[in-house]
Amino acid sequence: MNLSLTAENYKRIALGALTRRVPVYAHFGITHRCNLTCKMCGIWRYGNEKEEVSLDECREIAARMRRLGVVQCSIGGGEPFAHQKVEEIAKFFVDEGINLRLLTNGIGVGRDRIDRAMSYGVKNFSISLDSLYPNRFDYICEHEGAWEDAVSTISHIGRSLAGVPGAMPTINCVVSNLNLEELPDLVRFAKDVGFAISFLPIELLPDAKAGVRNWEARFIRYRPEMGLHTEDSPSSMLARVDKAYDQIIQMKAEGWPILNSTPYLESSRTYLKTGQFPAEGCDAGRLYFSIAPNGQFTICHRTVQQHIHFLDPDFEDYFHSAVYERARMLEAGSCEGCMRACWIDTSHMFRTLQGFMETAMMTLKPRRSPVASHEQAMSWARREDAPIVPDSASA
Repeated sequence: MNLSLTAENYKRIALGALTRRVPVYAHFGITHRCNLTCKMCGIWRYGNEKEEVSLDECREIAARMRRLGVVQCSIGGGEPFAHQKVEEIAKFFVDEGINLRLLTNGIGVGRDRIDRAMSYGVKNFSISLDSLYPNRFDYICEHEGAWEDAVSTISHIGRSLAGVPGAMPTINCVVSNLNLEELPDLVRFAKDVGFAISFLPIELLPDAKAGVRNWEARFIRYRPEMGLHTEDSPSSMLARVDKAYDQIIQMKAEGWPILNSTPYLESSRTYLKTGQFPAEGCDAGRLYFSIAPNGQFTICHRTVQQHIHFLDPDFEDYFHSAVYERARMLEAGSCEGCMRACWIDTSHMFRTLQGFMETAMMTLKPRRSPVASHEQAMSWARREDAPIVPDSASA
């Protein structure tokens, strides 16, 4: 979680730290529609414009989040720019004093729409980029020209927000069998273009029977070439994971703009090597929650238990009730866990001193300025004839 803080936001965070009962972070997936069919994702199959809440309902969602104490909201999807009014929706949250982050693939998004969102006060964007090899990234996205389009959007945002107080554009990178050796260079690229970077380990095992871990199976596609852990993983695979995470944890300590906390990176290393999720308690439904495109509230976007609809007139009373807390504890207690950085790192921020201090330092540290030009950003492309699956991955 990365913040541009007001006095009211500090108050909300302090209450969250003291009680872990203030939902400082929320995710609003405004649509399941998407313009890509990425290898490890199937959310686009469920895109249905008719299920999405209206603009007036989005305005009320923003107001209700503010009343509940939300400090930061991420608007995602699907692809949020598939929604033709996402800029106006973002403004509702900015007007409520909520830090707003747009999660986008950056592909097929015109600069006019990015600029409109920024003119409405959006200072934080997260753009997906999983490789510096255009052929590899295009393969992952199943879209020719995806790399050039995404990097062009990254470059435009980085240059537009350079030196803007409170701005922290971020690259989201899914760590998989395809890109382990690229992680340090992706960090260097992020810094060069004025971005931070966040790493999310792929939650996909190469065994089709164990390859999806929970209800999100409907959103995940089985891709054995991307998974890492098996019960008989060769020592070379474990060594690759250790080397990659040793490098980025060291870079984090040296001050490179890696958004994840060190505790989260260590948990990611363990997960990729063993398939075991972190053992720490879950704050879903307390420190964070999720809203689906139809406005349905869930304690996180991995669960299916039906709670009162977020726009129900009685929702706020329900949220603060003992009935809700009992349901939340039962639901969170039965979940096998996850590696979602937005959830786990928010918990680390409030549960560990290291997580809190590292988040504070990332928030206060100024971004690189000046940033790379568009031509310099594009020059990071690895054009050599490299296989989609690295040779080291198949050794």
